[in-house]
Amino acid sequence: MINALNLLYSKSSAARILGLEYNDIERIEIWSKVIWVKPFNRKASMISKKVFKQHFVDIRKQRSLSLQLTEHLYNSNAFTVRNPRKDTHYTVYLVEDGLECECEDYLNQIRFIGKACCKHCYRVLNHLGHRSLAEYLNDKSIA
Repeated sequence: MINALNLLYSKSSAARILGLEYNDIERIEIWSKVIWVKPFNRKASMISKKVFKQHFVDIRKQRSLSLQLTEHLYNSNAFTVRNPRKDTHYTVYLVEDGLECECEDYLNQIRFIGKACCKHCYRVLNHLGHRSLAEYLNDKSIA
């Protein structure tokens, strides 16, 4: 079950950061400024929360690159973003204070972090010529 802590600080994220497989991670502990990661048959590592947060963003940006985007003809503020590997699709909307998506990752980020940018939103941002949500919002406020 996803909660506020394991959304950012998960075994799967730790495994990717350390270049390991998910099943190689015995356990993780969330400390005040670092995440303690204990792989099976290896010495434990400490990874800063900052590294986990950057990974959280980077993995979504990376995964957005394989997604297909279609602009809606009837609504210039809506895009369909399709994952051809999973054959799933979600609608991303441009709204006054950013972007909104229908996917579970976006909804979990809103619920636990209070703001969100999933891989579908990053695909739309990339299509619009922006590298980040902050850049998009900054450019939007200038216009």
